Amino acid sequence: MGRSSEILRDELKFAKFVGRLRKRFAQMFNDMLKTQLILKNVITPEDWETIREHIQYDFLYDNQFAELKESELMNERLATLATIEPYVGKYYSNDYVRRKVLRQTDSEIIEIDEQIEQEIKDGIIPDPNAVDPITGEPLEGGGDLGDIPTEPDLEKSAAVTDAQLSKDTKTAEI
Repeated sequence: MGRSSEILRDELKFAKFVGRLRKRFAQMFNDMLKTQLILKNVITPEDWETIREHIQYDFLYDNQFAELKESELMNERLATLATIEPYVGKYYSNDYVRRKVLRQTDSEIIEIDEQIEQEIKDGIIPDPNAVDPITGEPLEGGGDLGDIPTEPDLEKSAAVTDAQLSKDTKTAEI
């Protein structure tokens, strides 16, 4: 299976040609439907004018180019996400990444969040709060990461070290 950049120009032209044919057939189907409905006294010509706008035709879309292009776009977005991930929370918000990088709509964001929540409840995926972010291993105690490590007080340890040094020096002088 080739990449979308390898699709020939002729294939693109053919896809556009098929799209134009579909538009013509949709107009032809509308004309035939209008004639049939009016001749059978199902609707009046005035009724047709009001319902005409609500009729649409969904053709099967079997263009391999579109599938390849969509796949390539998703791969590029995921590569961009992998590149930007260290900066999320520092320079970019999660919301910005979902909307601008992944191009998710509001409804997609809500739907995906609900799916993730349900999969966590069903045990399909682990709860991110119950997994060590560095090792990926489950945490003991159900997800409490514990206290935030702090640096030791260097002044106190320096004073203790200085006291021990002066004590050792006095002992060595005797």
